[in-house]
Amino acid sequence: MPFQDVDDVTAEPARAPSGVEKFVRKVFVEDWSLKLLSLAIALVLWLVVTSQNEPVTTHVNVQLNFVRPPSLEISNDPPKTVDVTITGSRSKLDSLHAPDLVATIDITDQRAGERVLRLAEKAQLSLPQGVKIDRFLPGAVTVRLEPIIERQLEIESKVEGSVAEGYEVYATTLEPRTVAVRGPASHVNALDKARTETIWLTGQKENFDVANVALDVPDAKIDLADLDVDVHVEIGEKRVEKTFSDISVTAPPGMKHPQLATVDLVGPAGLLETLKREDIKLVFDKDATTPRLELPSALQGKVVLKSIRPTKFDQSR
Repeated sequence: MPFQDVDDVTAEPARAPSGVEKFVRKVFVEDWSLKLLSLAIALVLWLVVTSQNEPVTTHVNVQLNFVRPPSLEISNDPPKTVDVTITGSRSKLDSLHAPDLVATIDITDQRAGERVLRLAEKAQLSLPQGVKIDRFLPGAVTVRLEPIIERQLEIESKVEGSVAEGYEVYATTLEPRTVAVRGPASHVNALDKARTETIWLTGQKENFDVANVALDVPDAKIDLADLDVDVHVEIGEKRVEKTFSDISVTAPPGMKHPQLATVDLVGPAGLLETLKREDIKLVFDKDATTPRLELPSALQGKVVLKSIRPTKFDQSR
């Protein structure tokens, strides 16, 4: 058999890859590291999305909003918030915000008295679709409903501190002197007075005014018609008591009475020192049972009569 030189043998031309081979090579061979990374990212995203949709149970703090009858008020202090167990997907639970978690409890159909409200039946809480309520804790709350009443209450000024030495507070005048209060019957009836915030007297020795003094009623269930008052404080020289004897007594004709009496007067020390017996009179008006004190006009209202001796007068005619 004749031998053929290798150089004389013609190599068979390489076969071009088919379309299928090109596709397979492009998909599985070319840029394999990038494709592997993409696969890993897709797998992670799938796991995240899957876990987000799995039901999760959690606790949320929910505010309670009571819708009461217009003529009744809640007189006790039911809880303002309750713990609620809810179940839903993580994504929907994450979308919940505390200000939006308000459970409305409609009690407009209730009458006065103590009522036990089961929250599972009465509480209306708006939640995303797919989120459900498992339980309330506590499961029930107690409310006491009372009629709403209104009354006028006397206002009392609250003062602290000491005026200057040698002076005293004669009087405090308020405008208005009373205030209308409104609330549950037991709370309103328990009030004796409405008091102002503190008015400081330290070092004062003259009259002074304070406008828009706040009223203080330490009961959140009570509403005030007026929130403040104007206060006038009258301050003067410290008052003392002084006795005057042989004071003239006058009366209508025909009335029997002693001609002279002894009186005890109270007033500023300086004024009483200058007051003379001749400036003081006791006068019986017609049909009066006791005499009135008559002083010079400059002293009227500044000096007052404390007592008279004799204490009784024979007023027979």
